[in-house]
Amino acid sequence: MASKKILKKDIDYLITEVILDCYACIEEHPEKDFSAYEEIINEIIILKEDLVERINRFDRKTDGKSRAYFNDIKKDLVLRITNSHQKLIDLGC
Repeated sequence: MASKKILKKDIDYLITEVILDCYACIEEHPEKDFSAYEEIINEIIILKEDLVERINRFDRKTDGKSRAYFNDIKKDLVLRITNSHQKLIDLGC
């Protein structure tokens, strides 16, 4: 049970960091359109909801081994966080 709790905290931390990075970019570049940053924030919030839902609905009978299941969640988290940061870089932040 502790690993689920830690994973949720890690997800929350990383999502918050992306959102804070978006707001920092908005402050640094007030002349740019906010819609691109809002899109990144919305995508990352949806990601958080999706990952937490996947963690909560884990069932050993239907999902198999927990290690592989949670490793897939971690991989998705890292991939999507990296993509979000790349979008920020592409926006010139």
